[in-house]
Amino acid sequence: MPYPKIIGLDVGSHSVKMVEIDRSKKGGVRLDFVGLAQLPEGAVVDKAIKKPDLVRTAISALHRSSKTATKQVATSLAGKSVIIKQVTMTSMGDGQLEKQIQMEAEPYIPFDIKDVHLDWYIMGDRPEKEGTMEVVLVAAKKDYMAEYLELITGLKLMPVVVDVDAFTLEVMYEFCYPNVQEEIVALINVGASTININILKSGASQYTRDLPLGGESITREIMRMFDVNFERAENIKQGAQLEGINPRNLRKIFQRSVDSFVSEIQKILDFFATNVSYDPIQKIFLSGGAAVTYGLASAMETEFNVPVELVDPFRSLGMIDDKVFDAEYLRSIGPSMAVAFGLALRTEKDKQV
Repeated sequence: MPYPKIIGLDVGSHSVKMVEIDRSKKGGVRLDFVGLAQLPEGAVVDKAIKKPDLVRTAISALHRSSKTATKQVATSLAGKSVIIKQVTMTSMGDGQLEKQIQMEAEPYIPFDIKDVHLDWYIMGDRPEKEGTMEVVLVAAKKDYMAEYLELITGLKLMPVVVDVDAFTLEVMYEFCYPNVQEEIVALINVGASTININILKSGASQYTRDLPLGGESITREIMRMFDVNFERAENIKQGAQLEGINPRNLRKIFQRSVDSFVSEIQKILDFFATNVSYDPIQKIFLSGGAAVTYGLASAMETEFNVPVELVDPFRSLGMIDDKVFDAEYLRSIGPSMAVAFGLALRTEKDKQV
């Protein structure tokens, strides 16, 4: 049975990413469209949409460029308006849990329970504690989620799946890296304003966290040190427009930011090691627009003493038309497209809005 096509739409703080794939073809999965549109400063702040008209314009331009007839969209949320908690509860079936979930979840959600959309999934029983099970709770503030839904429906598109960035990375990983031998891996997505961390054991999520920092802090520091505007600071960060820029000072900015990222990630990995699993993380898969930050991957390898691999979500596609897509360009944007690619793999059955 063919998979219905869904557009993967990742709205980040600095850019909008869109991916469309076709899984109905014989011989593999075909890439139909991949696109990235930069957003003006302040359009999205900490994953919250502040200037919807600007974001809508970017999405509309990408959708027109795709020349697709597909209207169904999968998107995802992250940041401080989304709470993910792994909790231990009395064992019960889905039917019982659905009736009791709001009461059971309330102590773990730092918002009024009436103001959130609540979802969950049962990870399984805890054999060391008879009669209990592990449940992952996900709560998203209703007003925050409504911003995304209104944005999409305003473009005559149909939101059919709303996911969470960390779990979307897991979908991408399962599809793109089916033969990884390591038992415990960390998927770390470094965006403009948020770092998503999802630690998997035997392919199943064990622990997730979002950190409120990312590549935008580098941009702001460049703006401050070199007295340039946001756009030029972004270009400097990416290696362009370096005339008149002291390379030593620029390296210092990158080093301070990398040290901060690594320090905060280390705290999460330490917590996982002491509270969730005594088995060490064996590999890190790094994605996100800021994943290619100068010195970040090598600093993580040194500090955590594990191999770090930049994600390439296009690596397992059986059908890429080299007359349409440049292979080198796909590799260069691959880490940025990880969430959008994972969303494009979703189906309407995964989660109805």
